[in-house]
Amino acid sequence: MTPENTHAQGGPGFFRDASVSLPVAIVLIVATLLVLLGLLLFPVNMGSIPFSPDGQLGLLMVIMAIQMMALGETPVGTYTRSWLLILVGTVFAALGVVSCIVPGILTDLLRILLGLLNIVGGGVLLAGRFLPVLPGGGGLTAGPVPPVLKRLLVTQTVLNVVAIAFGITMLVPGLVSGMVIAGVVVVNGLLLFALAGILLKIQQSYPETD
Repeated sequence: MTPENTHAQGGPGFFRDASVSLPVAIVLIVATLLVLLGLLLFPVNMGSIPFSPDGQLGLLMVIMAIQMMALGETPVGTYTRSWLLILVGTVFAALGVVSCIVPGILTDLLRILLGLLNIVGGGVLLAGRFLPVLPGGGGLTAGPVPPVLKRLLVTQTVLNVVAIAFGITMLVPGLVSGMVIAGVVVVNGLLLFALAGILLKIQQSYPETD
């Protein structure tokens, strides 16, 4: 161990080792981006600042790509980080970057893609959690569950419902006001912050899960 590493782990205050796992760090990044995006959408809908729908869609695609490539997380569940998954994540990232830089080309494609992924992903994860007939299903009904795991399951369930709601707003523009969409995005981000906190508690209580 080098002196630099020793200083980083044993330093005071903010210089101390955070002991945050990669999954939690990614969740915190995504939560920060979503809360910031949602908060910016409020003045956008009031006409106070300019807005690029393509930039929003591109950012959401890049976020999804980061989750896929770093953690193997997809809208329909978590999988091994195979070369196929990395390839799909790379394509998503490329689509997001192009959308951010060249507006108007991929707007409808990304809107429909994000809408379908959120609806299908949220629905599949909800079904897998509540229907014991599905592989890995029945997560909320399988015997006594520790309080921290109950909070985890409830938070994940609410996140899935929010994802479905957001997907519907993507597929049906104008169904709800822009203010409502901004609120949904902020709530999504805040739920992810809550999820990160729960994951930290689980890692502290069950170190073998790290």
